[in-house]
Amino acid sequence: MSFFMRTPSVSLPSGGRIRNGAFCTVKGGSFSLGDGAGDTHDATYHPGGGTRPAPILNSVSVTLEGEAGSLRKCEVNFTCFTKGQLEDADASILTPKSEVTISYGYAGPGGGSGGSHTFTVYDYSFSLTKENYYSCTLKGVGKGMAFEKLKIDGSQKFPAGLTFTTDYDGFNDNSKVQNMFDFIDYTVQEATGRNNSTSFDPPDGAAGSAAGGWYGVLKAPKDYDPPSKLDTGWFTVARIIHVSLGMVVSIVNEYCLKGNPNGYKIKFDPKWSKLSTQFPSGKVFSPNPIECMFPYASGVPEHRYGKDGWFKEALNIDRYDVLPGSVAQSPENIMIGRDLLRAIQKAFDDTAKDEKGDDDPKDKATGGIELNKFFTKLFATIRDNSGGAWDLMLNQNEGDDSNIWIVNKKGMPDPVVPLMLDVIGGVDSPPDNGIRELSLAAKVPKEVQAKVFAGDTNESSQAVEVMVGGSDDDGDDDDGPTSLSEKSVEARKKLHDDKYAQDAISSARGIVREIVDEPATAQKAALGLLGGGNSFESTPFPVEFSCTMDGVEGWKFGDAISSNMLPARYKKTAGLRVIFTITKYEHKIENQDWTTTVEGLSRFINA
Repeated sequence: MSFFMRTPSVSLPSGGRIRNGAFCTVKGGSFSLGDGAGDTHDATYHPGGGTRPAPILNSVSVTLEGEAGSLRKCEVNFTCFTKGQLEDADASILTPKSEVTISYGYAGPGGGSGGSHTFTVYDYSFSLTKENYYSCTLKGVGKGMAFEKLKIDGSQKFPAGLTFTTDYDGFNDNSKVQNMFDFIDYTVQEATGRNNSTSFDPPDGAAGSAAGGWYGVLKAPKDYDPPSKLDTGWFTVARIIHVSLGMVVSIVNEYCLKGNPNGYKIKFDPKWSKLSTQFPSGKVFSPNPIECMFPYASGVPEHRYGKDGWFKEALNIDRYDVLPGSVAQSPENIMIGRDLLRAIQKAFDDTAKDEKGDDDPKDKATGGIELNKFFTKLFATIRDNSGGAWDLMLNQNEGDDSNIWIVNKKGMPDPVVPLMLDVIGGVDSPPDNGIRELSLAAKVPKEVQAKVFAGDTNESSQAVEVMVGGSDDDGDDDDGPTSLSEKSVEARKKLHDDKYAQDAISSARGIVREIVDEPATAQKAALGLLGGGNSFESTPFPVEFSCTMDGVEGWKFGDAISSNMLPARYKKTAGLRVIFTITKYEHKIENQDWTTTVEGLSRFINA
């Protein structure tokens, strides 16, 4: 199942058009709004024996928006009738970084469950009205994505007294472990038994498990000399070290996130993290295996770069024979170059120096690379080397505030069952599902408008690309899949022959992109969506969607919905059809009325 396309778990209301009244409370510190503000008539209308009522809650909105539903926000409007009430509110909830908990639902029988969310206040305002009341507003952000600013802390998180070798020059220059990058070096050196030797010279293909993941060591190509290279000492050859993404995540969880107040842990999910590896013309291979390698079962051609000679100079991940049997579906077994990790560290260090503006800044890698920034940079390398097939990100699932999931944006969804929204019903069965308003608006993309205006009606690819998020490049299929397979072999050979020069890497990345993009092009061609006749007439264009209904809790980012109001060509019984996936929702409670509005993107699914 894709994180971005799911079968909804919500149930629309049924049983009639009589709506229950809604309740809502806002609480923070010693201040509260909404139901329960006064237990008695006097407590509500004459608090403290005064002549003015207790503060009243006017309206509340709770929204989910942002990339992949990563941002939950709230806005609360209320009225204070005295300066003392305003000062109480100011001390509890009208202060940046204060916390408020919003609870809402139906007060009547059979109203169903409501929701409760906690927010951190980031903005507020108040103004004096002509009646000498105080009109107040606060805005808050959900706690869920607070992990983005967490630091990959340094030496205080790692066991004391650990050292690793920085230079095998015959005397072994050693340093204390101060950060996760140092700890990775320490782990590999300890696992290979080379941490105290005068030369780092494990046999070709040294590999094993350590620190919750896998490591591997291969002989480097001739002339391999990056700035971050580990000096292997006298009379030895350079080595390339890989560690699995699972090891990196395990180290971050065990040490860098140790003791964080929210209990955050990064996790892989068999559904949301799943990788698609097989394409008609072959598997995804890494165009820069020094940066990262993609593990498959032993003997897969995509492992081999050049032909092994006596000195085994060719890179061949088959020597990592300790990897688990099923390695291709989870990103935790992607092998990351140690020198790439050191290069990422240096980039953050250089940025810190520029920001500090002196010659002796605090080491960013020791004192705090932001967690999300580090993984964003690492995931970008995986995306570029997988032809865009694997686009990873960190995110949280709504209602799960402690787990940070590694999500593949390009994950292939399982079949979904969209929730059908019926706004009309039959002659004898009017709808009783609480839907108040549904909006559908189809718009022809500007690129297509321009083509039609110019007299070109034989090309509809733009409409399809907008809806499925594909590449603008339809690829070159003139030679067929076999030719592309041959290009893959030649690209890996050229990488080896050219000693992994940048031109060879760039060329190989183009081949991988072709392999990844080919299926979408072939599928669209088979469905008659590319060229041939007046295809604009049969191609559905992107549709904007929104629906307002009686309040319903439980919507999640990616929930699939549809409507019986879609025209026929959007609802094909064979081939592609259009559904909507929720990208934003808003709960609004005002005047004891709770409404929910959802907005969605149109997507193609296979019918």
